[in-house]
Amino acid sequence: MKHSLTSRLAILSDAAKYDASCSSSGAGKRDSAATKGLGSTSNGICHAYTPDGRCISLLKILLTNFCIYDCAYCINRSSSNVQRARFTADEVVWLTLEFYRRNYIEGLFLSSGIIRSSDDTMAQMVRVARELRLTHGFRGYIHLKSPF
Repeated sequence: MKHSLTSRLAILSDAAKYDASCSSSGAGKRDSAATKGLGSTSNGICHAYTPDGRCISLLKILLTNFCIYDCAYCINRSSSNVQRARFTADEVVWLTLEFYRRNYIEGLFLSSGIIRSSDDTMAQMVRVARELRLTHGFRGYIHLKSPF
């Protein structure tokens, strides 16, 4: 069953909330108990803090929560009974630009499960960044994170 873009956004932003890398950049302002995710709010928007204390909003999503690995610590491991979804690179670009144009976010935090290989997954993530920067002139923050 193919999920709508909205339902995939819900699935993949929820799956991304377990990634501590976007929590607060070391600032003491984080309160993940209230948000049930590390620095996450809702609809994939994460609040992170710059070293000077400024709060920025990022679209924090996974490219996919499918993964070929079965790491015991990871909610997205291959044996986990979670709802699976995947974005195309073009969909991530579109979502990022739409959120940015509406001033919901100042950047993108993109992580992913491993699709076929680490290299293939990273190539797709780099494609997102390249299209945002070179094709669309996106000037916001971009953070790409691949687990391997």
